[in-house]
Amino acid sequence: MKKNLSLLIISIFLLHTLTAQVFNEPELKKFGFKAGANFSHINFAKGVPPPTIPIETTWGAGLNIGFIMLVHVAGDLYIQPEYSYSQMGGEIKSSKTVYKLNYFSLPVFLKYELHEKIFLMAGPQFDLLINAKKTVGGTSSNITHDTEERSLAVTGGIEYELTPTFSIGARYMYGFNHIGLGQRSDIQEFKYETAQLLICVKF
Repeated sequence: MKKNLSLLIISIFLLHTLTAQVFNEPELKKFGFKAGANFSHINFAKGVPPPTIPIETTWGAGLNIGFIMLVHVAGDLYIQPEYSYSQMGGEIKSSKTVYKLNYFSLPVFLKYELHEKIFLMAGPQFDLLINAKKTVGGTSSNITHDTEERSLAVTGGIEYELTPTFSIGARYMYGFNHIGLGQRSDIQEFKYETAQLLICVKF
C-alpha cells in the first residue's frame, strides 16, 4: 500500500510539473469533468504463457469519472491530461467468475483538431489499482493484494464538440503489460482491452 501511495504521489507531481512548466499561460487552459462507461475485456489469451485451454470471457461494464485539463499547444494541437476513477473487469464464462477492479487512472493525450468540432486523441495511460474483487457463485472475496497493482496502456479516441462546453467521445484502450491474478497462489495473466463512451464538460 505504501508503494502504491508513493507511485500515486510521484505520478501526480510529474504530471502537474509538466503542465505547469511547459504551459504556463492561464488563458490557454480549460478545465472540466468527464463521466461515462467502460466496457472492458480481460483477455487471458494474451497472458504469458497463454492458457493451454482457452479461457472464454465476456466484456464487463463499469464507471469512468474524472477531472480533465485541456492545454493549447499551437495551431490545432492540444495536450489533455486527466485524473480518473475507472472501473474495469469481466467474467470467465465457464466458471461464472466475475472480476471487478477499480483503478486510479492517469491518461495523457495528445489531441488534434481534425475538423471543426472533431478531435482525434491518443496517448499513454497509467493505472494504479485501488481494490479488486472476485465473485464466484454469489460469494465475493477481496483479491486486492493478490492482483498486479499497475497497468500501462495506450488509449486512442475521437471527440465531437457539441458546444464549446459540452462534448461526447469514444475511446479504445489497449493494455501493454500483463496483469497477474493470484500473485500469492496460482498465477493467471491477462491483458486489458477497453472501450469507453464519455461525456465531457469544460469551463
